[in-house]
Amino acid sequence: MFERGITRHGRFPRDPLALVLLAVLLGTLLAAAANASAGLPRTGQRTCFDDQGAAIDHAGTGQDGELQAGAVWPDPRFADNGDGTVTDRLTGLMWLQDGSCLGRLSWQGAMAIAAGGGEAVRPDSCSGLDLYDDWALPEITQLEELFHAEEASAAGWLNRHRFRNVQPGAYWSGTTGPNPYRAWLLHFDSGEVRLAGKIDRNFCLLVRQPAESAGEGAPPRPGQPAAAGRLVDNGDGTVTDQAAGLMWLKDGACLGSAVWLEGLRKVTDFNRDPAKYGCGELTARYQDWALPNRHEMRSLIDHRRDLPALPADAPFIDPLVRYWTATTAAARPAAAFVLLLGSGELLAVAKDREQGIWPVRPSAGRPDRRRILAQELTAGASKDPFLLEAIGGSRPIVWPVKRFTEHGDGTVTDNISGLMWLNDGACFLPETWENAGMVVEVLNSSPDRLQCAAYQGRYADWQLPEMAVLRELLQGAQGVPAAWLQSQGAADIIDRDYWVRDSNPVNLYFAWAINLRDGTPRNYPKSFELHVWPVRLPEAPAAVSPAPLLLANGEEGGLLLKKGNELLLSAAVSQVSGAVPALFRIWYVDPAGRQRWLTSQGSWTSMESELYRGNLFLLEESPVFRGDTAELAPGDYTFFFVVIPAEGKGEGGQTEFISQLQVTVAAAEPAAVFQPLAEPAAEEMIHE
Repeated sequence: MFERGITRHGRFPRDPLALVLLAVLLGTLLAAAANASAGLPRTGQRTCFDDQGAAIDHAGTGQDGELQAGAVWPDPRFADNGDGTVTDRLTGLMWLQDGSCLGRLSWQGAMAIAAGGGEAVRPDSCSGLDLYDDWALPEITQLEELFHAEEASAAGWLNRHRFRNVQPGAYWSGTTGPNPYRAWLLHFDSGEVRLAGKIDRNFCLLVRQPAESAGEGAPPRPGQPAAAGRLVDNGDGTVTDQAAGLMWLKDGACLGSAVWLEGLRKVTDFNRDPAKYGCGELTARYQDWALPNRHEMRSLIDHRRDLPALPADAPFIDPLVRYWTATTAAARPAAAFVLLLGSGELLAVAKDREQGIWPVRPSAGRPDRRRILAQELTAGASKDPFLLEAIGGSRPIVWPVKRFTEHGDGTVTDNISGLMWLNDGACFLPETWENAGMVVEVLNSSPDRLQCAAYQGRYADWQLPEMAVLRELLQGAQGVPAAWLQSQGAADIIDRDYWVRDSNPVNLYFAWAINLRDGTPRNYPKSFELHVWPVRLPEAPAAVSPAPLLLANGEEGGLLLKKGNELLLSAAVSQVSGAVPALFRIWYVDPAGRQRWLTSQGSWTSMESELYRGNLFLLEESPVFRGDTAELAPGDYTFFFVVIPAEGKGEGGQTEFISQLQVTVAAAEPAAVFQPLAEPAAEEMIHE
C-alpha cells in the first residue's frame, strides 16, 4: 500500500483523446471535492502564537489562525429551541442542551440511554430528552465540530452559546475504535481526541438528525470508513481526498520532521522551491500548500483502522508516525495539536518537540476569503455596563490546586474523594496478590515491622483499593499517571502495576491491577509479584468550620479601582476539619442590584451557578478571575464567596460560611493637558 514507484493507477496516457477524457474526469472530481469541502468547517482559531504561547501578528505565519481554512460558521452558530434542545445551524444537527444531566456513564450505558433504555434517568433531569425517540451518541467527527479552537475552555464557550452544563472533560462518541472494547472520545478541556475503554465512565451529549435537515446536500463526512476510491492518486505526486476536498502530498516523509515553528517555515519554503525536498513522484506545482489544521489532519483518519489509521486503499508512501497540525492548543498555547497516525488520536504536544510535516491544500484552490477578526465578533453587540469581562478570555477554574493534602504522618488525603492513602507508594516490596492483603493487615496491626519509615500513623483500617477507586483517582491524570500523582503530593509512586482488591470472577487464579505508566487495568495471575499502595476510607467529622476568604488584588474587605485598572480575584479556604461534601459559589451584585455568578469556566452568568462541588479542602490564596474594568460603569460592586457544607455545622448551628468584599470602580482621572511653556522675555533671552 505504501510502496514507492509507479502507482496502480498508472502513468498519464499520451493519447490526445485520452487526455481530454482524463481532463473531464479530473474536472468532475475536483468539482465534487470542492462541494464536499463544505463539510469541513473552520476550527474557530483566530489568533496566531509563537512557540512560547505568546500571541503574535498573523501575517505570513501559515498558522490556522491566519488561514482559517474551512466552511465559515453561521452567526449566531446555535439556536435555542426552547425545549431543552439546541440546533447547530452549521451542521443542522440537534443536540441535547444540558451537557451533564446524564452524569458519567460507561459507553454501553450511554448507548443504552440514547436508545431509550439502560440506566434510569429522572424525567426532569434532562429537559428535552423525552421529546424524541431517535437520540444517538454522536460520531466522533460530529463531536469535534463542536470544539472551538480559539477558546481555552471549549466547554465554557458552549455554555455561553445556548448550551448548559457542558463539562471541561471527556465526552463519549458512538464511534468504536479498531479494538471493539474501546471507543473514541473528545476532551472539551484540552481538545484532545482519544480512545478509551468502554468500561470507563465519561460524560455524553446526545444528538439527533432532524428529518427536515436530512439530505440537504451535506457532503460525505470525513473520518468515517471510506468508500472505495475516495482517495485518488493524481499521478503527479499528490493524492486527492474527495470526501474532504483536500489534496495531500503522496510522499508523507519528504519534508521530514521539525519543531513546530520550523515546520511552518518548511512549508513556506516548499511552496517556493519544492524540487529541493525530493518528494517521491512529485511533478505538480502548487504554491498554496500549508500545514493542515486539526480538522484537515483528522479528516484522513479511518476510525476503525490502526497501524496506520488510514483508509485501506490509501496510496500514500512513507507515512511518518506523528504529524504537526497548524492549530495551537488554546488551553496550552505553548503546545499545538499532533496527530498520531498509528491510532488516529490527536494530542496537545509542546511546540519544541520534533514531529512530522505533511502539507495539504484545498483541491479546488485556496479561496480568497478574508480572516474573521476577534473584534468583528463583538462589533455592534450591546454592551452590559456592569458585566466584568475576563482579560485574555476566560480560563477554567481547577480546584483543588493539588489533589492531595499531606498530614505529616506519612499519609495524604485525596481532596476530591476524601480517601486517605499511604504517602509512600514504594515502602512495600512487590508481593503476590494474596501476600498483598497480608502485608496490609500487618500495616494495620504492627506497622513497625514494615519498612515504611515515614509512616507514623496508627490506623487499623487500611485496605487494598478497589479498581474503581484507583481509576477514579487517575481520571484527572496528565501524562504518566505515576509522575502526575507525585506532582499532586504523593511520594515514590512507581510507574508499574499495583494490585487492587478485584479478582477475576471468570478465573479465580487471576486478579486485577492498575498500571501507573499508562493508567490501564490489567489482569494477572495472583502468583505475580506487583506493587502495593493501601488506602483507607475517610472519617466523617462531627462538625466543620471552613473559613472562606475572597480577596481583590490581594486586599480583604474592600478595594478602590480607577476604570481601566486590572482586577484579580483570589479565593482561600482555611480551618477545614474533614472531607465533607460542599458547594462553593462566588458572585457579585452590581450597582443596579443585579447578580452575576462566576462559573467553573471562569466567566460570569446571570443564572445562579456553582464554582465547584466537592469535598472541603484547604486552599491557599488561589486566583479565580482576572479582569479589566475599562468597560465597567463606575459604582460599588459587592463580591461574595460562600461555602455550603452538605453535612456538619459550625459553631452556633451555622450552615453557610461566607466572605464578602466591596470593589468600588471610580471614573478614570482625566489625562493631563499639555501646556506649552511661555516664551521667555527679551531681557531673559539676552542674559542667557
